[in-house]
Amino acid sequence: MLYFIGGAPRSGKSLLGQRLCATLKAGWISTDLLMELLRVANAAGRKMKWDAAPEAITANAEWFFPYLDRFVWGVNSLANHYVIEGVDFLPAQVAQLSTQYPIRTVFLGCSHLTLEDLNQFPERSGYSRLSETLRRQIVEDIPRWSAFIHQEANRFGYGYVDMVSDFPQRLAEAEMMLTAHV
Repeated sequence: MLYFIGGAPRSGKSLLGQRLCATLKAGWISTDLLMELLRVANAAGRKMKWDAAPEAITANAEWFFPYLDRFVWGVNSLANHYVIEGVDFLPAQVAQLSTQYPIRTVFLGCSHLTLEDLNQFPERSGYSRLSETLRRQIVEDIPRWSAFIHQEANRFGYGYVDMVSDFPQRLAEAEMMLTAHV
């Protein structure tokens, strides 16, 4: 089974991925790593700057899909269970993959974010290295990004969890969506 955890930045995807891979004793990767490998390889067309417009999010997911598809093909032939999380795919891409592979998925979002929330865990997130202006833009954009993800998850019939309140409970809820009947 492949487990996809998608959604907006800073919504808890990596924490859920780590938790799920420990529970399932499964491998796990963030699409952030795949994107970094594509950056190092200087792949043409890759996302170069922050842009949270739905059109830009969609264009990035469509550009990334062939790489994700090939990665999923490889992982599926090597592992019984694998967790893939990140911002670089949308429900449309998961729906495409689900025609070929057994997949469970959930999307996470954050309908409200403050600068203090963004600055939590600065050593892990990398956001502390960004300019104050860009960090403030990200705080404004993540709720909009989340609303777009929520809309798309509903359109494709996938679960969505807003992580804005009672984070541990929301994390457990998202994990239950992925592991029910496992």
